[in-house]
Amino acid sequence: MMKRVISLALCLLMLATVLVGCAEKDEDDKGAYINMYLTDQVYDLDPARAYNNESALRLVSLVFDNLFVLDEDGKVKKSLAKDYEIREDENAGEYEMIITLNDTCWTDGTAITANDIYYAWTRVLQSSNDFDAAALLFDIKNARAAKEGDVSIDDVGISAINEKQFQIMFEEPIDYDQFLLNITSYALVPLREDIVGKTVDWAKKPATICSSGPFRLREVSYAEGEERLILERNAYYYRDVLEDEIDKSVTPYRIIVDYTLSDEDIKAKYEKGEIFFVGDIPLSVRGSFKDSAEITDALSTHTYFLNENAVIRYYSARAFEDLASDEDLVDLKKNAWLEEAALVEGTDGEKIFADAKVRKAMSLAIDRDAIANAVVFAKAATALVPYGVYDSNSKKDLFREVGGDIIATSADMSAAKALLSEADVDPSKFMFAISVAAYDDVHMAIAEMVKAAWTELGFNVQIKAVNHIENTDYMKSIDDTPKDIRDDVFTEAFYEGKFEVAAIDYVAKSADAFSVLAPFAKCFTGRAASSAHSVDFEIPTHVTGYNSEDYNNLIEDAHAEKDIEARAEILHDAEKLLIEDMTVIPIIFNQNATLASDDLSKIKFTYYGTMIFTKTKLKDYELYVPKEEEE
Repeated sequence: MMKRVISLALCLLMLATVLVGCAEKDEDDKGAYINMYLTDQVYDLDPARAYNNESALRLVSLVFDNLFVLDEDGKVKKSLAKDYEIREDENAGEYEMIITLNDTCWTDGTAITANDIYYAWTRVLQSSNDFDAAALLFDIKNARAAKEGDVSIDDVGISAINEKQFQIMFEEPIDYDQFLLNITSYALVPLREDIVGKTVDWAKKPATICSSGPFRLREVSYAEGEERLILERNAYYYRDVLEDEIDKSVTPYRIIVDYTLSDEDIKAKYEKGEIFFVGDIPLSVRGSFKDSAEITDALSTHTYFLNENAVIRYYSARAFEDLASDEDLVDLKKNAWLEEAALVEGTDGEKIFADAKVRKAMSLAIDRDAIANAVVFAKAATALVPYGVYDSNSKKDLFREVGGDIIATSADMSAAKALLSEADVDPSKFMFAISVAAYDDVHMAIAEMVKAAWTELGFNVQIKAVNHIENTDYMKSIDDTPKDIRDDVFTEAFYEGKFEVAAIDYVAKSADAFSVLAPFAKCFTGRAASSAHSVDFEIPTHVTGYNSEDYNNLIEDAHAEKDIEARAEILHDAEKLLIEDMTVIPIIFNQNATLASDDLSKIKFTYYGTMIFTKTKLKDYELYVPKEEEE
């Protein structure tokens, strides 16, 4: 009997030792390291600049939180906003919304306050800044007048009542549900003035960015053979650091993206269970996953912007070879032939893109069906506003389904050539380049197909594949020019209008069609009102140079119309006019296609197709902790 008691005591002692060991191990357990392939490389995580590249938007959504979000079912849900109240006093002519914030912090532990909303929104509305999300805020008192330079930014009807309450004053009673839908745009997330104000490159590396979402930018490397991105849990995200478990609000510890992998490597590692999620399936292996990927509409249209102000030069064999070079974009000032003075005189060519017949001919030459099939996860574009965008303010009726098809998806080369003849344009006389982000393999593949179509039409076309470059901007805060970040020259050139044809993903800034269509109207472009080449104060046109009085009036009417159904009808008329003028050339409607391992659970998505990994779990995650982290 005594031996049994001693034996039992020894067993209990050993079990206690094991349990103590487990407890010590748990204290060191930070959570899952999840290997993924999220997106192509992204060089700037500024939320207000994330809407010309779907890859940037996917990352921005992981590192920044918004007041309201659009959930997977297309419903507006509170996020940073704890609550909101609408107050109307018709006698006083006062219409306001008070938003109360939740308690949460930036990645450096600083509380998120109403002042951060104020700064972010006034930054977008500053007349000297180029942000085409500005029109989303034009229901706010004096917002539009401030953007146009007619009043001070201090006169805009927004203010921080205290640290947790934010006041919005409106010009008149509005559709408040529509306004809430608009501010689900990531372009309007709160930002810190003390962070953003230091340098234009604030959102390019971990040392200078401060974010509000469930993850922070832990590491980014562009060194050859070491290209990678690491996101790490924001330990302050909806968490009391003294009371709560480390993974209370965010389950994964790190998300790791290895950019050294080839397309075949990504495919092989996913199939072997070494990569657990693929958010952007490489083009060359898409066919293998056509039937197994999770596919949704991306609220994005791959679109070609034609610069109506660009003088399209007469063909010369020597100059034609130089068109493909991106050296003139490394220093934008070298691109002299696209400077404003050269657009008027001194350039040997003509502004043929200013002729709608030429633009329509170029659109007719494109076989959108063939391009969509080549991209795999796409639909041939039948207009500009993509699938997923609402017709009113819910997904019950979609704008594209109500509006129908406006553009034929097959090519009509005969009709295209006839239109050029009507315009008295001999395409063989002209040469131009399609500017494309070289780091996007899908965009490059599309450009090759469009180039072939336009070459068949008779034009002399090159592809200007624009690469990122090592940073050249001096940073005053550190008195140096940091070399560990990259400049996205393609995006910089696009915003400055330094292109002949530019290929971009035109992403809806909200699920409202107005957000897609309004920026083409002169007073709704969001571009800086001060001319860069003159002391005169003026409202600029769209970056393409498009300026139609009829179109401007339609958008004015849509903005003024408070009946949601009547407003939708006006927006459909606006889209038809935009396509009739072929202001830009829609190519395909993008789709999100993702792959997720069976070992990965609790992945969610927003209606915009961005990923939510806040509560994502990886089975047996302990097996995947990097060796250097174990030591």
